[in-house]
Amino acid sequence: MAQTFDVSLSNDSAKLLYTAPMGQQGFGRGEFDGTLLFTDDDSIMGAVGFGVIGEAGSGSPGLNAGVGVRLYGLNTDNNDVAALTLGGQLRFSPTALPRLRFTGSINFAPSIVTFMDGERFIDTGVTVGYEVFQDAVAYVGYRRIRADIEDGPDLTVDQGAHIGINFRF
Repeated sequence: MAQTFDVSLSNDSAKLLYTAPMGQQGFGRGEFDGTLLFTDDDSIMGAVGFGVIGEAGSGSPGLNAGVGVRLYGLNTDNNDVAALTLGGQLRFSPTALPRLRFTGSINFAPSIVTFMDGERFIDTGVTVGYEVFQDAVAYVGYRRIRADIEDGPDLTVDQGAHIGINFRF
């Protein structure tokens, strides 16, 4: 059970993610996380969350699944959004290539739990990475973070490819 620090960059954004274990929780491992994302158009997004992640099943070696909740706050030039999301993630490392990593995640908030100027919120991403060292994974990925704005045009906070490094300590 290790802490992680993740940095990912694109031409338009930078994202920092810190994850810390919270002890054993049922079938998986509890994790707390904090995120900060800022973009070149002066948008800032922060999030805190809690989730449980563990092996998806004995018949799926290398596959981990997780579920959790996350509270997002977003500030742009024209809008402020807060959202309470439910999310899921999958992490897969093939047994034949254990240093290779595939991940995917989604966090979604419908209108009932999206506040201020927001009506709906979704944060999705996929990555492919390689364990360069035991405690460092370099990766490339794609993410899309979008907020539907009440009485206004929808807002794409971040969309596109990025590169990153995940450090475990």
